[in-house]
Amino acid sequence: MIRINLVPVEERKHVKGLGEFIIGIFILLAVLVLLIATNLIQNKRIADVNDKITGVKKQIAKLEDVKKKVEEFKAKNKDLEERIKAIAILEENRTGPLFVMDSLAKAIPDRAWIDKFSEKANVAQMDGMAWDEITVADFMKKLQSYPYFQNVELKVIKTKEIQKLPLKNFVIESRLNYSGKTQVEEDQKKTETQKKTKVNRREAGDNNG
Repeated sequence: MIRINLVPVEERKHVKGLGEFIIGIFILLAVLVLLIATNLIQNKRIADVNDKITGVKKQIAKLEDVKKKVEEFKAKNKDLEERIKAIAILEENRTGPLFVMDSLAKAIPDRAWIDKFSEKANVAQMDGMAWDEITVADFMKKLQSYPYFQNVELKVIKTKEIQKLPLKNFVIESRLNYSGKTQVEEDQKKTETQKKTKVNRREAGDNNG
């Protein structure tokens, strides 16, 4: 059977060009949709990153606040330690000399006496007289039995005649410890203070956390 195409050639070309135009529009729409989707995805990623940055900034702000509180606690604790130390020094200066002089009076033997007592930079010098060397040795031994007198040393001993009696003139030096505490006690107190400070700081850290 013979078919005859009655549509003119020019009209057929026009119809064919319309199809290509429609395909081009679909392609453009697809590209546009892809661009919009990509842009939306990118904006979502940017928003997520911004949210994470905001969260990190909030955490940093909290940590800075905790750090500030810890520093404030350390400063207050240091100030408290300085106040306690100052009070202890004042107490030693108030009561220390009384205990020192009381101990000195108790340590002087019956056959000895002190003519001069001086103190400089926590070092005491005692000038006195005694019947003999044994009495001087006994005096030094008694001084060492008190915690207020440390490193007791005999600097001078010589014979001096008083009312025709050959007495012993002596000079004794000793380091004064007004607190009356031994070095072991001082170390123990220091260790206990350090332990308490660590515990307080740990508790402050737990509370801030």
